[in-house]
Amino acid sequence: MADTEDPESSSVPQLLLNAVDASPQRGEMQVESTVESSSGYLRGQVAKSSRYNLRHRDVDSETQLRRKQQKMEREKCIEMKRLRKEEKRREDEERVKWALRSRALLDARSKAWKEEQRKLDFGGNKREKETLTWEIINKPPKGSGEWLPYESDDEFGTEFELKHTSWEVEKFTLELARCMVGLESFTGDTKIFSCSGTIVEYVDDTGYVVTSASLVRCPDKDEQVDKPKINVWLASGQKLEGFVSNVDFYYNICVIKVPCTFHLPSKSFSPNTWSFNFYENHTRDVVVLGRSCEPCSLKVASGKLIPRRSKFDCEELLVSSCKISKRGVGGPLMDFDGNVIGMNFYDKKETPFLPSFIVLKCLQHFDIFGKVIRPLHGLRVKTLYEANLSLLEEKVQSGIPERCGVIVVKVQEPSAELSTIKVGDIITHVDGVPFSNAAELGGILLDMCGKLWLDRQKLHPSDDFNQTAAVMSLKFRVRTYGGGKSEVTTQKIDVNKFTPSGLNRWPLPMPIIVRQYANGKLVDEEWYTTGV
Repeated sequence: MADTEDPESSSVPQLLLNAVDASPQRGEMQVESTVESSSGYLRGQVAKSSRYNLRHRDVDSETQLRRKQQKMEREKCIEMKRLRKEEKRREDEERVKWALRSRALLDARSKAWKEEQRKLDFGGNKREKETLTWEIINKPPKGSGEWLPYESDDEFGTEFELKHTSWEVEKFTLELARCMVGLESFTGDTKIFSCSGTIVEYVDDTGYVVTSASLVRCPDKDEQVDKPKINVWLASGQKLEGFVSNVDFYYNICVIKVPCTFHLPSKSFSPNTWSFNFYENHTRDVVVLGRSCEPCSLKVASGKLIPRRSKFDCEELLVSSCKISKRGVGGPLMDFDGNVIGMNFYDKKETPFLPSFIVLKCLQHFDIFGKVIRPLHGLRVKTLYEANLSLLEEKVQSGIPERCGVIVVKVQEPSAELSTIKVGDIITHVDGVPFSNAAELGGILLDMCGKLWLDRQKLHPSDDFNQTAAVMSLKFRVRTYGGGKSEVTTQKIDVNKFTPSGLNRWPLPMPIIVRQYANGKLVDEEWYTTGV
């Protein structure tokens, strides 16, 4: 039984032997496969059975070229930075050297000047030493306010002054601006005044500018400056020379003629009077314009007409709420329809202006007679709506006329004193012609004087027309109040005196003039005024 083998038990060891014999071969196969796989990876080839598709490490020629170019660019940038630093260092060195040379030069000049002054001080030649002195003219009292530039334009409008209006108003303003000029006058090297003006006519290569007579008025008296030099600055910035044509100091109006070979745009004053009738309902919006000389710039401000007369003597003046500077004096006043309805003057709180129909009548007198002719009737009046409330209440109780006129505030001439017109009376008509304010009355009287003088010229062509030779009778319709009752009468005043007897005041703030002298010679002059 021992020699007998079980077939199943003998087969087990045989299987183990086969497994042992086969195991080295499998190991060799695995190692060989691993080596082949590694060598393939090193050669940049990935086995198809690999689970990861990793990027190969080999660099192609394009990549190498790109990296080389990038390296060259970096080196170039570094070199440029180095060169810029080197250039800046050289510039700094040159700047320092220049500063040192300049300082040495200034030190040498300062040393030479000090040595010269020392020689003058101790050498006894005092006349050669420069002495500076100052002179202040029209110095105001203490506490009168800060000194400001006399012709500052800070108070005269802004760039956006008319942006609250319609484009039509801006268009009218720009059209009128083409006809505006800046004016400045001199006597010798001394400046007299600067203001604005309006070209009203261009005839025979000559333009005619209407402006304020302050342009040619002597600073200390109501007389024209002898042979003033007048510069006229056009809207284009071109400067021309002007000459005095006509002057009237009663209305403070002046005409400057400007020879010019090219056409000058012009704008006439409006003859209408309805704009100044405050008893009717219509717009009272207005625009004032001015022009500076150097630099030549347009100045604009807007406002409204005010039912009040100016504090100046001239009875025909009216007032607007516009704020201007002294450069706006002589400039035009325009309504929102583009009509020129006045010429402006200067006041600190408001802008007085001469109505356009008065300006036109003055120009007509200049053209025909060479001067403005007005009757001296001896009555000082003001428009009725300007009276205080207590006086108006008294008149209302007695019955104010339907068409209001002027109220008498002073009777000063003998011819007027001989009549029965008294202070407080209301005048509504002259020679049967009604009027509503003092400006309209002044215009009617100018027309009457013009007609009288023209009639005399027809009858006596050779007469020199002495101002006292004519006699004009004025018939006033007067309403007199007394005892709570009113009475209407016609009063006659015979006028035998005409222009000019007495002049109106046209006050401008006196300039504070600061002058600097060197060795007695004027070297600098500045003008100031006191702040409000």
